[in-house]
Amino acid sequence: MNGIGSGIERFAGLKLGVATIHGKEQVIGPVLEQALGLSGYSAIADADTDRFGAFSGEVQRTLDPLAACEAKARHGAEVSGLDLVVASEGSFGPCPPAPFIPCDEEFLVLFDARDGRIFHHRHVSLETVFGGEACTNWAQANAFADRMKFPSHHLVVRAREKWKHGDAVLKGIRNEYVFRGAVEGMLEQHGSCWVETDMRAMANPTRMRVIAGTAVRFAAELTSPCPVCQACWFRITHPLAGLPCELCGWPTASMRAYLHACWACAHTESRPRPDGKRNEEPQHCGNCNP
Repeated sequence: MNGIGSGIERFAGLKLGVATIHGKEQVIGPVLEQALGLSGYSAIADADTDRFGAFSGEVQRTLDPLAACEAKARHGAEVSGLDLVVASEGSFGPCPPAPFIPCDEEFLVLFDARDGRIFHHRHVSLETVFGGEACTNWAQANAFADRMKFPSHHLVVRAREKWKHGDAVLKGIRNEYVFRGAVEGMLEQHGSCWVETDMRAMANPTRMRVIAGTAVRFAAELTSPCPVCQACWFRITHPLAGLPCELCGWPTASMRAYLHACWACAHTESRPRPDGKRNEEPQHCGNCNP
């Protein structure tokens, strides 16, 4: 452990760097500062997090979301010289159980450069304002903007859905006059345009709220001690299916418990669902409703 320790005290008094250029320090920093006993936090001015991928398409993300988040945190530590750095990464798309519903998958990674320890958290939320549409006239683009809560949620306008080298990209649009000019300019030049939500955190208040909630969940996990060795971050690693049917007792596919694990001593234990649900309705039972 290089003398650092494994409990929550390992973080006490450290300053937190937040690897972001999109204002995420506003919702991540205060939560972790209070939970971990930090001396303060700040965004890392020289962190170029867009190098790991840009939502608007100019830079493709080549790593999976967790790996990209870790790379951001390590980059932040390199450019700042800080021992403790947190980074965030989000992905948006159809929710796997219900593909017609969009979801927001957020990752947070806390990197301790003193011993290279990585702590991470994943949260999936159905609370999202996310979408894109090919438009052939102003009325269509304006209707899309209304559905996407413009202007509080900013927009991106470009010539086509998939960005190509040399294409103009107008992002961070939050003014109707600027938006109409961008759309009509693209329509005049190309006959159509692609309009989408700007998913950078400072441009999408709904996403910023999800990041804030993810930080709260992460803080709770980081401060959860292992019951055996008292190391911090005794966290959920796997859901355990088998919630019994309330009618026949048959194990269903619904979650009955979650497996928690310690990174320091490898202790594991299952804990019941936090919502207190102990039985599943028969309509979700493969025995009662095959």
